[in-house]
Amino acid sequence: MKRISHIIFFRVLYYKAKVVKIGRLLYKEGLVDARAGNLSVRLGDQAIITRTGSHLGNLDFEDLIELPLYREHTLKERASSEWIVHREIYLQTTHKAVVHAHPLYTVFLSNYYSKIEPKDSEGKAILGAVEVIPDYPSGSEELAKAVAQGLKRSKILIVKNHGVFSAGKTLTEAYSLVSVLERSCKYLWLKI
Repeated sequence: MKRISHIIFFRVLYYKAKVVKIGRLLYKEGLVDARAGNLSVRLGDQAIITRTGSHLGNLDFEDLIELPLYREHTLKERASSEWIVHREIYLQTTHKAVVHAHPLYTVFLSNYYSKIEPKDSEGKAILGAVEVIPDYPSGSEELAKAVAQGLKRSKILIVKNHGVFSAGKTLTEAYSLVSVLERSCKYLWLKI
């Protein structure tokens, strides 16, 4: 029994370290500002998510909240205000990791297009067309349902004038999609 609890403990530490690393990459690349964006990773019937108001470029383990997916928990109030969205994604899809970021060029272009169609070769190959959904209130049930439905069809989508939600098997995969999308949107913006 002790061996199993040690394995679980080290598994949680590993994924917390991944969240910290990806948070720093998002901030370093300018995909989030000091208090924007959130990350989560699913571990069985629970998830690790960033704390509300945390600075993704300067995360530590105290900024990460462990919450159950199938019941309410008192720590929910400390988690990101987008917890409802992350939870719905995990309940409605097979994704294991979620990144929510606010990349500047992507958010700007979301005001003018109903889908972003990359013109650069990497964006075309990796993303294809990226859906832009309406701007539902942040942290709302409507946003949660719309994003979860969208992420059944694709691994990335844009919320008009709000930001990007991406998901995948790993945080690295979800982060990479946001990075490629922002680069594609910079290219599109320069072509306008």
